Amino acid sequence: MVSLVGARDAALLPHFVEHYRNLGLESFRLICHGESPSDDRYIHLRDVCRAVGVEPLHSHFGPWRDRLAQQLKVYALSRSPNDWHVVADVDEFHVYSHPIGELLEKSEHMGADHVNGCFLDRVGDGGKLLEVDETSLWERYPLAGAVSAGISKALPLKTGIARGGVELLMGHHGTVAGRGLPRAEGFIQVHHFKWTESVVRRMRHRVASLSGGRWPAEHYAVIREAKAALDHLEAHGDRIGVEDSSLRIAACGRAYADHPLWNEIADEAEGWAWTLTY
Repeated sequence: MVSLVGARDAALLPHFVEHYRNLGLESFRLICHGESPSDDRYIHLRDVCRAVGVEPLHSHFGPWRDRLAQQLKVYALSRSPNDWHVVADVDEFHVYSHPIGELLEKSEHMGADHVNGCFLDRVGDGGKLLEVDETSLWERYPLAGAVSAGISKALPLKTGIARGGVELLMGHHGTVAGRGLPRAEGFIQVHHFKWTESVVRRMRHRVASLSGGRWPAEHYAVIREAKAALDHLEAHGDRIGVEDSSLRIAACGRAYADHPLWNEIADEAEGWAWTLTY
């Protein structure tokens, strides 16, 4: 498992580690980010890492840069270039169409070096932006749909499993080259727990930091996407507009077959397939 964890995301980490341990993962290569080693939020994140029994591979301090984040992932993956790795940000919880061992066997048999999927954004009842606490995330955010793509026009496709030598695009939204497992053989649901109580604060901070020059603006789509999401939330009283049928929001548990519109969401996501390699 390779993942980046920001100091602001510490509340998600226990849920994240438990989820992937339940999927059978044992090795976690976490890369932590904080403003400085003395930042209270970073110190708390390290305390949470110790509590869940994970020693970070690396910590980075200073302004956040998407390109640097990509380089850090490449560094973590390249340490074992021939091994398979699950790649997920701390708010991304994979649900697989087949047992992970079977996906890897299929990939080996078909000559694939990565497995793709797409976001299934989790939302609180009524579209509320709820704080992450110790409650099961699946119960606290019982709705799911195509929120990121629908309100932000953000790229929903993700490469979620890859050999260490595969070069991922920024944010692991696809790969530079290689061969992905065909969707019919396996496609990952990336349950995305982004839309929480802190999302407005996080996006405003990101827009201000990128627009003001505090963080280098390496990809201006990030600013556009964040502003579009903030506009949507403001227009709906600081909640997700779950009544918008284009977002395909429905009740959803944690099983792959739970979302009644999953095939439509996956079909729409594959409209962005210029980022994928097969």
